[in-house]
Amino acid sequence: MTQDQAGPTGSWAHPEIPGTLPFPTNPLPLPPKWSAPAADAPLSGIWQRLNPEKVKCTGSSCGNELHCFRLTKQMAKSIGPGTCRECKQPLVAMSRVAQQDLSDVDYTFSALQLEYVRHYFWHVPFSQKAMSQALRAAQAGLEGEITKRIRKRIAKAEPYFDGRQTPTAASKADALDYAMHAVAACCRACAGYWHGIPKGRPLTEDEIAYLGELMRRYLLARLPGLEEDPPRVPSIVTAPSNVHDIKDRLPAPHDVSGRSQPHAS
Repeated sequence: MTQDQAGPTGSWAHPEIPGTLPFPTNPLPLPPKWSAPAADAPLSGIWQRLNPEKVKCTGSSCGNELHCFRLTKQMAKSIGPGTCRECKQPLVAMSRVAQQDLSDVDYTFSALQLEYVRHYFWHVPFSQKAMSQALRAAQAGLEGEITKRIRKRIAKAEPYFDGRQTPTAASKADALDYAMHAVAACCRACAGYWHGIPKGRPLTEDEIAYLGELMRRYLLARLPGLEEDPPRVPSIVTAPSNVHDIKDRLPAPHDVSGRSQPHAS
């Protein structure tokens, strides 16, 4: 076996799945820290050059260090999890991410941001719809909906319309949808290859809590100045109790000559 066949690390192993083809287990070093611009910051960086209107789960731009780790079963056997399906570079230790260890969340977030679709939702500005929802709900409102959203969208063994249940279009996605895509909690396929959660069974309470915490931290990072509680909306002015009160609030009527006329009693 040559160094080129073994990949950058020269190490082959797959102890968890005997009988499959070997692949590198020591991926390339990740960036030292993930990044998260404010949700209302202007579009900047790589997404000014790419087309943010056409984001999809299998998208990639390897020349810009934006990859795709969503593999078919055959790809997973031949190149291994954590390897980009396009450039074939082993970049992420998926087994490490699948530990669901919040003390290692910096690695998880850095790894997620190497994927084209995740990087998009970590870095593009929120749509007007998503920003408006976040401002109305505030931090408490958003966090109160996280677990409900996970249960509704992906907690069942076989969710309805799996793979399509979390919108990506700016006209439809809200702040929680951005969070679900960013942390790979948008569908069971993404949760499967990123977090090691197999399809065909309900999520456990620990898995729901873990994914919910990733979403919460994402929202805190993207919405650093969000109010903790929803804004107070002024109460509606009480309607007049009788017709005389209404007359008192109306301007005096005018005849055709423009002279004011008294109200009828």
